[in-house]
Amino acid sequence: MKKLIVVLILILPAVALLAAYPLLKQAAAIPLGYSAKQMCSGVFVAQLPEEFILEHDIQVTMAFLGQALPLLSVSVDHSDQSATASLLGLSATALYRAPSGCTLYVRPAAVSIPAAAVQQVLPVAHDPGYETIVDAAFQEPVGGGRNTLAVLVAHRGTLVAERYRAPVTADTPLQGWSMNKSLMATFVGIQVARAALDIKQPVRAALQGVAGPGLLEAVDPQLRLDHLLHMESGFEFSELYQPGDDVTAMLFGLDPMWHSPLRSGLAYSPGEYFHYSSGDTNLVAYLWLLSLQGEAYSTWIEREFAGPLGLAAMTSEGDISGVPVGSSFTYMTGRDWLRVGQFWLDEYHGRSRRLPDGWQREAVRPRASSVRGEYGRGFWLNVDGVAYPDSPATMFRASGFNGQHVAIFPEDELVVVRLGLTPESVDQGDAALFRDVVRRARQL
Repeated sequence: MKKLIVVLILILPAVALLAAYPLLKQAAAIPLGYSAKQMCSGVFVAQLPEEFILEHDIQVTMAFLGQALPLLSVSVDHSDQSATASLLGLSATALYRAPSGCTLYVRPAAVSIPAAAVQQVLPVAHDPGYETIVDAAFQEPVGGGRNTLAVLVAHRGTLVAERYRAPVTADTPLQGWSMNKSLMATFVGIQVARAALDIKQPVRAALQGVAGPGLLEAVDPQLRLDHLLHMESGFEFSELYQPGDDVTAMLFGLDPMWHSPLRSGLAYSPGEYFHYSSGDTNLVAYLWLLSLQGEAYSTWIEREFAGPLGLAAMTSEGDISGVPVGSSFTYMTGRDWLRVGQFWLDEYHGRSRRLPDGWQREAVRPRASSVRGEYGRGFWLNVDGVAYPDSPATMFRASGFNGQHVAIFPEDELVVVRLGLTPESVDQGDAALFRDVVRRARQL
């Protein structure tokens, strides 16, 4: 009997560990996938120092690990152009291949890099009147954590204010996170203008023959591409950024990302209810990719968007299946983000013709599904000051995780870019930045 007790004492911890391993693996997938992906993109796309990425991105975002954070190890292999994150014997690796950036868990084949466009920098006339406003945007609040990396302002098509936090410079590509959703809506608009896509296209019909077993059951026959762009698909997709959540499993998992919303089930009828969902946008990305009829998406982006706008450095990263991550993974320089914001402003005023007539105006109108009027077709809105009471109601913006913004003020002919990861508990300084920039512009 004593021998049995000793044996049980020795083997029970091992049995418990084996039983807990699947849960441990699932919980570790988020910090591992995030850290490997962000380190890879930070080093090989943004070309920033490893220590800077650790301090200003990974350690900030992974703070929820608490005392386990020191156990997270992230290494870079420059010869293989990869980054690996390790935690408790588990690991994840992201590999870089131009021009599609970094991808988790896959070794994509190298592809040719499109010819670089000639950058069309906006005219520059720095206005000293914006200096104190920019100073405040970079100033750390009590306790720190604001972590502003770049602020740029364009007024009437001229770059009037610009500042970066070293080692970030005007040549550093920075991640927009969910600002990519506004880009994806724009890519769809360009394809609509070319008669290659129809926003009233039924999603179920578009997926027929290309979606595998079990993926079409949750697709309402009434679901259209336009519903996805307005985040009113009705899919029961969880966007809470917690372990086991739909969005984290999608962004850092092993499956094609456009599968995730289809597997989440239905909660509402299409068009009934606004529910913010990165899954909706990644399904849009797949439908958009189908419209390219086999052309490499990087080639399309260069020809139809980055080239005509004269962007200096744009990297749109793909998922494990080679579909662009429409929700999250695009890198551009601060000036490129500003140039895109100017494009949206010009489209709003009808000064650019790459989108269908009235597309941008329609994109910034709320739908009945958005009760508070906070969202349009890929853009956040400020109807009745819903987000920024001190800013104009006509303001619209592309916004991303923890403080990435390209804000457009149509009546004031302003575009404001703010980049840098700021935890939710810390004041980004964005409300004061937007308010004070508008006030300065109205003095001129």
